Amino acid sequence: MANSILSKLGSVMSGLLSGGGQNLLGLSIGTSSIKAVELTKKGSGYIISNFGMIQLPEDTIVDREVMNSVAVVENIKALISQTKIKTKTVCLSLAASSIIIKRLQVESATEKELQDAVFWEAEQYIPFDISDCILDFHKIGKTADNKYDVLLVAAKRSSLEAYMACVEQAGLQTKVVDIDYFALHNLFEANYAGAGAGAVCIVDIGASSTKIIISSGGVTVFTKDVGMGGKTLTTEIQKQMGVGFEDAEVLKQGAGVEGAPQQVSELMAIMSENLGDEIKRTIDFYAASATDTPIGLVLLSGGGAKIPGLIQVVEQRTGLPTQMINPFQSVGYDDKKINPDFLIEIAPIAAIPVGLALRSGGA
Repeated sequence: MANSILSKLGSVMSGLLSGGGQNLLGLSIGTSSIKAVELTKKGSGYIISNFGMIQLPEDTIVDREVMNSVAVVENIKALISQTKIKTKTVCLSLAASSIIIKRLQVESATEKELQDAVFWEAEQYIPFDISDCILDFHKIGKTADNKYDVLLVAAKRSSLEAYMACVEQAGLQTKVVDIDYFALHNLFEANYAGAGAGAVCIVDIGASSTKIIISSGGVTVFTKDVGMGGKTLTTEIQKQMGVGFEDAEVLKQGAGVEGAPQQVSELMAIMSENLGDEIKRTIDFYAASATDTPIGLVLLSGGGAKIPGLIQVVEQRTGLPTQMINPFQSVGYDDKKINPDFLIEIAPIAAIPVGLALRSGGA
């Protein structure tokens, strides 16, 4: 089992892969929902053939650990059935809280000895028993003083096994294991290559956390996971308005609509300001500590990116052009089957599963 898991995780940073004409399925299992995107290879590109999302019962996944595997399995089956997805091989992602990513500079006499050197260094950065981890690394290049520049990834074995077991019990086969950060990077490379914006800051606002990555020169050079997401806002609405979780979600979804409570709009404005400040702190830290290319663009994704006015707040805080990510900029669609307005609607929440689907082909 361990070897098969390692081989799948070993595909994590192998780059954007070609699909060989087959359909590709990206499956993102989050803390509040499961999303699936099926792409079909067409010529040198892709078209989207299917998208689906299904909500998970509360506390099915807590802190990215599977608490109720039966619910995950049954909801994957329901999602595949509802969308009529035929693809059985998937690219699955692990969340930031399940993994550790560290950029290292390692001295090694030969490339053959590099793995031993990296894994020895890894023990200094992993806060749990290294025997309980799956390790992988990607060689970026060599530094001026002839050290190897590598990106280390460590995943908790138990988390990886739990997610893969759910997928396989649902009748699917895990073909590639990726990481949310790299799925977002993959998506950017596929859709914005040659944009000329320098480095880019991608911010994915999910239900329980916000993932921030900075990519420069085709490499993910900085990552950060912030414990603030859509559920943070829902919880605040519950607290301030004395309603249950489901009612708070309804109020949140209805913000900005005529007749919506002013208090909800005010709480959303506070959330936007908090997110804007967090993004600014991250960018300032990167600018102060990095010698890489300055950031020229901020892209927002995830369900939380739809908070009214968030784009304007981030632009104001960071002084950088900010826009909603478009995962379909280089992905085509059949206008007889898919309404373009639908693609605009799902764009923020489809970012990670599209990045996964792009990754899974040919691995």
